[in-house]
Amino acid sequence: MLIATAVGAQTRPAADLIVVNARIWTVDKARPEAEALAVLRDRIVAVGTRADAEAWRGPATIVLDAGGKRILPGFNDAHVHLLDGSRTLLGVKLKDAHSPEEFARRIAEQAKKTAKGEWVVGWDWDDQAFDVPRLPSRELIDAVTPDTPVFVNRYDGHMSLANSVALRLAGITAGTPDPPGGVIVRDAQGEPTGILKDAALNAVYAVIPPLGREARLRILEEGMKHAASLGVTSVQDMNPSYADVAAYAELAERGALTLRIYGAPLETHWEDQARLGLRRSFGSAFLRIGALKGYADGSLGSTTAYFYEPYLDDPKTSGLLTDEMQPLEAMRERLTRADAAGLQLCIHAIGDRGIAMVLDLFQDLVKANGARDRRLRVEHAQHMARADFARFAKLGVIASVQPYHAIDDGRWADKRIGPQRSRTTYAFRSFLDAGVRLALGTDWFVAPLSPMDTLYAAVTRATLDGKRPGGWVPEQKITLAEAIEAYTLGSAYAEFQENEKGSLIPGKLADFVVLSEDVFTIPPETIRRVQVLKTVVGGKVVFSRD
Repeated sequence: MLIATAVGAQTRPAADLIVVNARIWTVDKARPEAEALAVLRDRIVAVGTRADAEAWRGPATIVLDAGGKRILPGFNDAHVHLLDGSRTLLGVKLKDAHSPEEFARRIAEQAKKTAKGEWVVGWDWDDQAFDVPRLPSRELIDAVTPDTPVFVNRYDGHMSLANSVALRLAGITAGTPDPPGGVIVRDAQGEPTGILKDAALNAVYAVIPPLGREARLRILEEGMKHAASLGVTSVQDMNPSYADVAAYAELAERGALTLRIYGAPLETHWEDQARLGLRRSFGSAFLRIGALKGYADGSLGSTTAYFYEPYLDDPKTSGLLTDEMQPLEAMRERLTRADAAGLQLCIHAIGDRGIAMVLDLFQDLVKANGARDRRLRVEHAQHMARADFARFAKLGVIASVQPYHAIDDGRWADKRIGPQRSRTTYAFRSFLDAGVRLALGTDWFVAPLSPMDTLYAAVTRATLDGKRPGGWVPEQKITLAEAIEAYTLGSAYAEFQENEKGSLIPGKLADFVVLSEDVFTIPPETIRRVQVLKTVVGGKVVFSRD
């Protein structure tokens, strides 16, 4: 279908979709607000007044009247674990179990529904949410799971509980030594309690039967539906397996991807991508690889984030370096060679010393390989040493952060690291003031995938227990406009896609969401109640609440 333009009777294609009567936040500083847009195939061709959009209208154009609702660019979650997050939609749910008894009851119910030979797996238990905070143990669940292996993760993903069946299958006994970068927690008699930390998890993962192809596809389809319902149009998937990448490719081949995916497999396998000559951000608009994910330390909740000073509530430890960082020279060599191959590096670091060590490694590889546009990333970057903000900026390192963790950890973090270290914890304001680029995400499955929860956390920092409504470390709040930009254009920049998506301007992919309320006019504390009415990916509606 062609339509005549107003100049010289030329013709141009008619838009497939126009959106009118909208309040569009474009994340374009040259024109932040608009009332209409037009889409041709999967790209935006006009943003501005209703007349600007109507000029692209043809007989077959679909017209969406937004009813004055707020429209934002689609959210780009810069840090998810896509398969594991999708599996949480189907597995046992433990995050809101507020006592050990309730925890055990839910696992028992799941075990009753689990076929012989299969495992009970689940996510998100939170020992700090128990009426009396304490770690669970295998004795708590052994009686209700005598024949069923159980392996359930703490919500930070760095500590898990295995029952006795799972420990036996993994070969973990009182005589099993702690692996480098991991801890097998033991009771007073030296017997494993069932709690495993960081690298110690690997022994159990090694004996859990892998997912089959059909099950993997089914789980991912559920995850994509969930993402669409929340307005998430792009994700950056941290440490997917190659089986996951194959599943994404199969869905892409079918035209069944409704979510744009950038995969970052483990850095320990960097040569797999390098041998093929792949470089950062290689692929299509829907599926790309070329990044690598590594781990420097653990998490605050598991007391394995690596600090200069000991934990206040566990002074015998300052955290752990991962097995990837031992020996450090091997990590340096892998990262330097991966960087030389043109692959993007995304390294998990949470404690101040762990972050500093990653910056040292980044500095070394820049010196070795020369200056270029790398977009090196520190994933989480939670507990910063003050001197390292300037190093982030100087090296051009992106802070890939998850605001929801701040309102979650803020319930108890001061007990663990003290108020002084907390001043530069989840330091979003300090990062921006230092000229560091932010990319926002959730760390789903560790936290909810919900962008509204993330925006709420970034602008209020009000802890989940309701005890700090004014915000935990309130001087680190950022504005709503800053948070939205970091969650859209900032995340796009973090994957070398800022010219393709992240803002609503002509030429970019038509990924956007329609909200039930205007997040710019409601009180910040009510942002969490806002719903996504429609999600559009490449000009196609992939979710509608109507």
